[in-house]
Amino acid sequence: MDASLRIARVKGIEIMIHWSLFIILFILSSYFYVSSEPFGFANLKEPERIAFSILASIFVFIAVLLHELAHSLVAMKFGVKVKGIMLFIFGGVAMMEKIPKNPKEELAIALAGPLASLTIAILSFIIALNTAGGISMFFLISAYFNSILTIFNLIPAFPMDGGRVLRSLIARRTSYSKATKTAAGIGKAIAIAMGIIGFFGVNIWLMLIALFIYLGASEEEKIVTAEDLFSRFSIGDIMTKEVISVSPETKVGEVIDLMFRHKHLGYPVVKVKDRELVGIVTLKDIMNVDPNAKVEEVMSREVLTISPKDRAFEAFKIMSEKGIGRIPVVEDGKLVGIVSRSDLMKIKELLEFLEVLEWKRS
Repeated sequence: MDASLRIARVKGIEIMIHWSLFIILFILSSYFYVSSEPFGFANLKEPERIAFSILASIFVFIAVLLHELAHSLVAMKFGVKVKGIMLFIFGGVAMMEKIPKNPKEELAIALAGPLASLTIAILSFIIALNTAGGISMFFLISAYFNSILTIFNLIPAFPMDGGRVLRSLIARRTSYSKATKTAAGIGKAIAIAMGIIGFFGVNIWLMLIALFIYLGASEEEKIVTAEDLFSRFSIGDIMTKEVISVSPETKVGEVIDLMFRHKHLGYPVVKVKDRELVGIVTLKDIMNVDPNAKVEEVMSREVLTISPKDRAFEAFKIMSEKGIGRIPVVEDGKLVGIVSRSDLMKIKELLEFLEVLEWKRS
């Protein structure tokens, strides 16, 4: 069952909420209900107290949505495809296909979110000063939360917006890859410092935030490093051209024999005559199936493929996102090769070794 629910569509961007969001909404509503002003509505009478507590918790995530929407709309102006925005227990995330490597464009996208949050904070504070009672308290909480959201996101460390701001500034003087490594290094240093302060100050939240920042910085560095390495090659350069495949007429029992012999749990299904790819058969497809059944009866017809002209990083990205280990390589509808995760890792190890070798020589 899908763990998310689509609630709206803005400028073609799917707005989704994860089921975990309801947990934090309940916790926040309870907090606002029992807390006194300026951070709660305990001073109000029922049912106003309940209503404002629930509305305030919902508005927290509306503010997060507006923050992510600002990122997304600016990104779309630069031609970035935004798959959607997901709201969940820890906040929200805009699912962008690719961040531009142009420093000015990345800077604009990174700053859009904090600027949106800052604008909401200022407007909320003005309204709070000019109203009274529950309404004033509601907008005062909004002003406080959006101020924190702005400051927190401007910490110069991935995965926060501040890390992207820092990278965009460094990238004006050096390569995108080196800028990422530098920004990630600074982010890790900040995370370690926060972790030490949190440990000696017995602040579990600060330690968790430090871990979040450290892992985020490491992941961003890993992805950009992989892109830098793999983008030097096309799929055609690294693919295995001799592909073990089966025909639609092959029996399931024969596929099982192949799996035992070659230790692969999936095989492309191609027409013998012209090598046209028509499907793929995996261990999952043939489980509890009659060994005499034909492959065409059980195979999956929707196959993820890649072109030999694509960059190797495209294969790395697909494998990471989909959790698969091999991708058939197709040209003009015909199977011409296959690329595996092990192919990519061997290339990565070789390039890293050559880089270390050049460093030692220098």
